Amino acid sequence: MRTLVAFLIVMSGFSTALAQGRYLPQKKDTRLTYDLSASTGSTNGHSYTEINLGLNWFLTDWASWRNAAFSRQGQGIQSVQGLDSSLRFNGSLGADDGSLGVDAFVGPGVRLATNKYNAAFGEAGVVFRLGGIRLGAGVKALSYFADREIDGVSIPKNESQYFIIIGGGGAL
Repeated sequence: MRTLVAFLIVMSGFSTALAQGRYLPQKKDTRLTYDLSASTGSTNGHSYTEINLGLNWFLTDWASWRNAAFSRQGQGIQSVQGLDSSLRFNGSLGADDGSLGVDAFVGPGVRLATNKYNAAFGEAGVVFRLGGIRLGAGVKALSYFADREIDGVSIPKNESQYFIIIGGGGAL
């Protein structure tokens, strides 16, 4: 029974995201990349959509600092805006020109947001490269600092967002 409840909790937090693009720069000298993503999910029966615009600064070939402005909106919930800032440890396997391979990332971060949505988070994901196509998936586990509620009902302090990554992004 506990396994079924845990499975249902995980599935209820399921959300999809588009983009977050290519995590490693296309050229060795490219140090900044950007991406655009959108996700959808639900909290206590209320659906939301979240849009993110991210800027990735590659400190080394294996570490990047990502800042993403976001806006979460939905019916029956307060709109939330803010910034996700994370340190990502990156790895890449495949062709030197970036056309074929796999990229992976993992790291901690902090969400600075309106309406008591400030949180610490950890995230991880993997992206497969085939020519110009990027497909992958990831998870972000958030732990909110403050108590929150919707319609007088407490919202859990921990939330997991699962996302699908589909191409997009670019380099500066």
